[in-house]
Amino acid sequence: MNELNQIRAKINDIDKEMAALFQRMEMSAQVAALKKERGLSVRDTERERELIDRNRGYITDEAVGSYYVQFLRSVIDLSCAYQGRLMEGM
Repeated sequence: MNELNQIRAKINDIDKEMAALFQRMEMSAQVAALKKERGLSVRDTERERELIDRNRGYITDEAVGSYYVQFLRSVIDLSCAYQGRLMEGM
């Protein structure tokens, strides 16, 4: 296997791990149920800011740090979209 194929195989393994971690959406469903029950908004900008601030510290490579923040924002947006849909009863 050449070097490029080895790297791609590792990327495929990471993608598989990320798919397994998509259970995060199950937690989002539970959050949506509690928010609906308590009349809370889907978005919690303070919580989102805290999450990003805390998690950006996990990345030590400054060259990719901003991309990780974009990734986190995307995950948060997906989670909120899912929560909104659940809270609307869809």
